[in-house]
Amino acid sequence: MSATRQVHRAASWADRHSEPLILLGMTTAALLIFTLNLGSLPLRDWDEGTVAGVAQDLAAMPLPQWFYPTLHGEPYFNKPPLIHSLIALSFRVFGISEGAARLPGAVLSALSVPLLYGLGRELWPGRLTAVLGACVYLTLLPVVRHGRLAMLDGASTCFFLVTLLCLLRSRRHPRWGLGV
Repeated sequence: MSATRQVHRAASWADRHSEPLILLGMTTAALLIFTLNLGSLPLRDWDEGTVAGVAQDLAAMPLPQWFYPTLHGEPYFNKPPLIHSLIALSFRVFGISEGAARLPGAVLSALSVPLLYGLGRELWPGRLTAVLGACVYLTLLPVVRHGRLAMLDGASTCFFLVTLLCLLRSRRHPRWGLGV
């Protein structure tokens, strides 16, 4: 086999597998950064305490009643109940703790890193711009700090990026418009 044929075969393998490897590496790094030592500190302030309190009430309820969140027995309609429900599921699986309260928001924040990479791939033809943008986002202190808390920030960012990605992809494939 000639040397040029071996180089071409290696280049084609790298081109085919680099995108999934980049996504896997970014997702792994983000999950590691966002979920490391989640339960090492107590809940930060009243907002984290309120979200965890609503989730604790939900965890004690049967599943059909989860559409009507409560806080200390009183109806709680201040924020959408999705993150509260995810935290309540985390409480049921891992027990009631600071780490379990912060886990769903941290995972959603970590998923926003590969979503931002995908958004960059839709906007710019080069891969390097998308990689650098996602790496900068991953290392921004406010993103990491607020993404690790039991609040709605991580979920809001993640679902906003899903919406933008679906919007951009719907230009080529109309079925992606359903995600918007």
